[in-house]
Amino acid sequence: MRHVTSRLLLAAAMTLGAIAPAAAGVIRGVLVTAPHRARPGAGASPTKPAVQKGARDAVIYLEQVPDKVEKKLAKTAKKKTPRPPRIVQRQLAFVPRVLAAPAGTLVEIENLDRVYHNTFSISASKRFDLGKYPPGAIDSVVFDRVGVANLHCDIHPDESAFVVIVPNHAFARPDSLGRFELPKLPKGQYQLRVWHPRLGEITRVVDMPKHGDVALELRF
Repeated sequence: MRHVTSRLLLAAAMTLGAIAPAAAGVIRGVLVTAPHRARPGAGASPTKPAVQKGARDAVIYLEQVPDKVEKKLAKTAKKKTPRPPRIVQRQLAFVPRVLAAPAGTLVEIENLDRVYHNTFSISASKRFDLGKYPPGAIDSVVFDRVGVANLHCDIHPDESAFVVIVPNHAFARPDSLGRFELPKLPKGQYQLRVWHPRLGEITRVVDMPKHGDVALELRF
């Protein structure tokens, strides 16, 4: 009886091992958008990272991830943010200036000013024109093609924004210090891209090990 029980426990352990998810790690690091200049007579603090000017405008994403990973990320994102992402026009400006979203995302555009606005794009990734709309109006656009759509208002020429459409849910936005972290990934090789409205693009091949994380420093 003892041998039978041992065999059953072994079989159960093997089954659990077969269905358990592969070991995963994350890609994290810092995006450096400007050199840090210490004050005269003072060195840079080793415990206080320098603020990276414009880092928040960057979008960091992976060109491709395994289907199982993407399905899980999409499900988690839907639970976390059930309503569509929204760009508002406030004080004659688009807010946020940069919005990142996976292909196929419906983006809402809302006029919070007391004047008429318009939103249009002639970018190759998405061409549209919502026409003129009054204060309080909300319209929407589906961005179904990977790329960058530059938004404008034909009533207020100084208004502009960017919708960065990425191929999946494995993307991140750096904080003011340039720090970022991508979702957990299984072992494999990944193509990482960084887009910035002023500084351009960076491409990096990243090898994710079977165990552990990957730390990167990305510099423009």
